[in-house]
Amino acid sequence: MDIEAQIFLQSQRGQFQSNGFRGFYTFNFGDYQAENREPIGKLLALNDETLLPQCSWEVTVNEPVQIILLPLVGAVEINEGKGDVRYVDSGECLSLVVTPNDGFLITNPYPDQAINYLQIRVLDKEISLQNNATNTFDLNIKNTLIPILDADAGYGILVIGKYEGRKDGLYISKNPANCIFIFIIEGAFEVQNRLLEKRDGLSLKNVPELEFEALSNDAIILILETEN
Repeated sequence: MDIEAQIFLQSQRGQFQSNGFRGFYTFNFGDYQAENREPIGKLLALNDETLLPQCSWEVTVNEPVQIILLPLVGAVEINEGKGDVRYVDSGECLSLVVTPNDGFLITNPYPDQAINYLQIRVLDKEISLQNNATNTFDLNIKNTLIPILDADAGYGILVIGKYEGRKDGLYISKNPANCIFIFIIEGAFEVQNRLLEKRDGLSLKNVPELEFEALSNDAIILILETEN
């Protein structure tokens, strides 16, 4: 089968800003609706969000989803309204099952520092049993892909890697029929002969393996594989 590919440039993302919160949306989300920005497979959202000091933002959903929170700068405070508050720091990843009856509050706990994190939403109508899973990873281990979440979690595979300039890598798909989405957190990469820069995305289908090369030092790549 022919490879299906689509690039999502960071400059063409949707944007929303209000009350100390700013979000950039790779896919259609909320009031942002644009042509050729539909979700990819079960990947519903990949939002690049920033909260100013001491500000909060309520997260709600319209259907059962897995929400993956990946702090990039600083730590996020999570309050699910159940009496306990948790903190997720850089180098950690939190996955939550959220239904329309649930929701939670994200807060920036710092008095004078903005925080930046990714909010990833994956369709999960069967509701994974591995709710509230926190995983850690060490980006000081360079030039290799580090698993953050795996298929046993019920919704997909998520890996991350920090690479030195001109170092290359290979990702082997678990199933070529799946959707693979690549997101560049920092720096620039050449992925399947396509140039991707900071906060650009690329969706691929019918790809048994994915080749990439870092074009800058300390470049960070995120790869998510989900079912169609």
